[in-house]
Amino acid sequence: MNKFTSLLFIACSLLFVFFSPQKADAATQKVGVLFSQQSEDFMFSSNVAGTYQPPLFSYSVSVDPKGPYGSAMDKAIRMYSFYKEKGYDVQRISDSDLKNLATLNTYDAIVLPYAVMLNHTQRENVRRYVYGGGNAQFIFATARNEADKFEPNPEKMDLSPLIYDVLTYIWEWDNLTETLQSTFRDDIVLTDMTITNTKGSTHPILQNAYKLTGRNNITLKESGNEWIESIALWPTKNAQSILTFSDFSLKSYTPERQAYKSKYITKGETPALTAVQYGEGRLVYSAFKIYDFITVDKGNYDWHDKSTTVNRAHDNTSGAEDATAVLQSSMDWLLAPRTDFAQRHYDVSITPSKVQAYVNPKKRFVFRGTVRIKNEGHVPARGLMTVQAVNANNKVIGEYKKILTGLAPHNLEYNSYDEMFEIMMPGNIADGNYKLKITFKEARHDRLDEGFVTRGHIINVQKKGNYSTLSTFKGFKDVGKGSHLDNINNAAEIGIITGYENGTFKPSNTVSRLNAMMMMLRAMDVTPSKSATLPATVTDIKKGAYGYDVLATAYQYGLINIEKGNKMNAQGPMRRGEMAQALVKGFDLQGTSTVKFTDIGTPTGYAQYHNIQTLYHHRITTGKTASTYAPYDAVTRAQFATFIMRALESTSK
Repeated sequence: MNKFTSLLFIACSLLFVFFSPQKADAATQKVGVLFSQQSEDFMFSSNVAGTYQPPLFSYSVSVDPKGPYGSAMDKAIRMYSFYKEKGYDVQRISDSDLKNLATLNTYDAIVLPYAVMLNHTQRENVRRYVYGGGNAQFIFATARNEADKFEPNPEKMDLSPLIYDVLTYIWEWDNLTETLQSTFRDDIVLTDMTITNTKGSTHPILQNAYKLTGRNNITLKESGNEWIESIALWPTKNAQSILTFSDFSLKSYTPERQAYKSKYITKGETPALTAVQYGEGRLVYSAFKIYDFITVDKGNYDWHDKSTTVNRAHDNTSGAEDATAVLQSSMDWLLAPRTDFAQRHYDVSITPSKVQAYVNPKKRFVFRGTVRIKNEGHVPARGLMTVQAVNANNKVIGEYKKILTGLAPHNLEYNSYDEMFEIMMPGNIADGNYKLKITFKEARHDRLDEGFVTRGHIINVQKKGNYSTLSTFKGFKDVGKGSHLDNINNAAEIGIITGYENGTFKPSNTVSRLNAMMMMLRAMDVTPSKSATLPATVTDIKKGAYGYDVLATAYQYGLINIEKGNKMNAQGPMRRGEMAQALVKGFDLQGTSTVKFTDIGTPTGYAQYHNIQTLYHHRITTGKTASTYAPYDAVTRAQFATFIMRALESTSK
């Protein structure tokens, strides 16, 4: 794969769960093995070398030539044959199946052997599949390249490696990254490598593998040279190392390159096989080609390699029994029943410092300061920081923008970035009240129009003469400490909620359907359209009435329905069932999970059933109780602010 050799961060100018040692009932659980034509096409393509200037870069980088690799289909056949021989109900899945989340959800586990080429939709569906309770086994180089950028022309460069899109190792697997809960370090050629069980690990995969082999250790060896992926697990209990690269040489490199590569791999520490809990689901990731260590039935398969040994373990490998035990135990762990949930946690903070607003010696009025954007969450973040100077009429009079391509999780390096900003205005701007609105929109740098503002910070500026007095938002005087406080304050600083003139928010009041739609459109950054119309059959609000444009725009976005009697019922209460529709449609939320709510009817009997499923998938809601959702209960203003913020924090892709 083409890699930038030193790029770690750019800001451009499992749960440990034991399961029963008894094997899962393989015959009743469906395993899908990916046979990827798009990866197969990539394997046999060739491309020339060249230079390329990535987006946001002020310089060009070298692009290595690409030659043909081995067949991805043959590796899929190996894994299909292997699990079929072990008694699992194995089926083939295709690239198109990964584009349909509903199709993926029909499988208990999926296996992606050397599935290097996935597109954004496929990666997102796999992520949602696992988070919602699906299970995945990734075997080497998964999702490292963008399928939509495949270049079949041998006279052109291969720019499909995702690093050319995401621009940082922090997002090596793009929107699939947080599923793996790992940081990519480098592609490395190891010579004469040995892979063994991770020292001190008592993970169920190893315990069951030991039972299958009758030994308390795992040892795999491969002589000669072989590519591996060096990754580092995030420091979380949800991700555990199962096997490590315990011994190897880097002698295929020059001494200078050996010194460089050795920085990114450590004997006995760098994981070769990892087990991860993500949401309701599990995954196992192999950073080496474990399928090369096993022999399978040659069968009547359409092998690309026509040699008589295509189905056999590679001659330079040893440890077939151990590899077999690890693969089988991995699948059993994936399929084992459990009740654990490893929730993703998104949180970004905005901290301004040294902010000034004054007339400078050149007679220009200057807004100046430094903004720190810090990832306080457990998943990576990226997006657009914007500082806007706004006058008393809420008109933007100046702005400063900065794209941040990657912020690592809170307990890793490169989790924050400081940016100095300066907004120059004419020196004679009027005295009065202004605001600095600082926002962070979560999105990939080339998909900013698909993102949403997830955090904000407001600085009030009172200009008088050449100088100004600054103050910050202090919150609403009737909102005390409690579970909704942070969400209410975040929503206020983004501009989703405004409160009342007397400085109150009235958090316990029921939010009306009209006010709920006002909040939704602000969160979506959608201005109510004067050309939007409601169906002529609506009887209780007419064009030109207060709130009509809001309701008509919301209706056209699918956020709200017409109630019985052909009424919009603008001042009526927003109810929890229809709130689910607004959040799912407004923020394009995806994913389904099995819900235990007994009061939402059936998928065909209640229109909001699937929307509630999606909210539960993201844990935007966990219900009024463990078994009830209360779809017809009214939503308070505080609750709605919290629901909106939880939804916004679930939109990163």
